[in-house]
Amino acid sequence: MDLAALDVLIVDDHEAMRAMLRKVLERTGFGSVRDAANGEAALKLIAERAADLILVDQNMPGMSGAAFVARARESGSSARIVMITGDVRAEVGDADALLVKPVSPRDLLAAIEQVLR
Repeated sequence: MDLAALDVLIVDDHEAMRAMLRKVLERTGFGSVRDAANGEAALKLIAERAADLILVDQNMPGMSGAAFVARARESGSSARIVMITGDVRAEVGDADALLVKPVSPRDLLAAIEQVLR
């Protein structure tokens, strides 16, 4: 799979988490990495240009990650989605995979590989 051709969207209200995820993805060879600080901004981004892969935090102010995923699916998004959460009891819902914090680069890349198969 050509990682450089994939469009990735990171959705997290913590700037440091977005920066860490971006760094790992760019070092791995992902070409287009966009980010949004909340679900509303992310929905606008995917309306402008579809994403192939979305990494979304579950616990965000305003729209939760689960609500974002539901709205993205309702809008027709076929992106592969990895939900990131601090709650080990969380359910995947409409996401394709669940990743529990703290997130290591190895675990992140394994989850991405799993959903992109």
